[in-house]
Amino acid sequence: MRRSTVKSGLRLIIWGIVSVILATFFHQEVANLLFLSPGGEDQLVYLGLFWGGTLGFLGIIVIVSGFLRTSTGERKEKLLPTLALLMLLILTFFVLLLVSFRTPEHPRLRPGETITI
Repeated sequence: MRRSTVKSGLRLIIWGIVSVILATFFHQEVANLLFLSPGGEDQLVYLGLFWGGTLGFLGIIVIVSGFLRTSTGERKEKLLPTLALLMLLILTFFVLLLVSFRTPEHPRLRPGETITI
């Protein structure tokens, strides 16, 4: 097992999870930060989910290849901090998912819409 290859795969999975978290839970904040229109915000969500899935899949492929390769006297890589970060991100995703079910989403106003009281 090549620990450096496995660590690289874990990092790809971490970036995939970060991409999915940003695309699903913080898409409005990211769109405001990047000055995107409502259509651009929708595109941001689609691209975030796509790249999250792609990076996660590539991470799994890299991890499997790291497990299949034989080690060649390389220095020992520590996998525990990377695994701990991965578990923390997974826990964060599920906490945000539960919170999103409990709090109702407020409708956003599009340009030109008004509120009638």
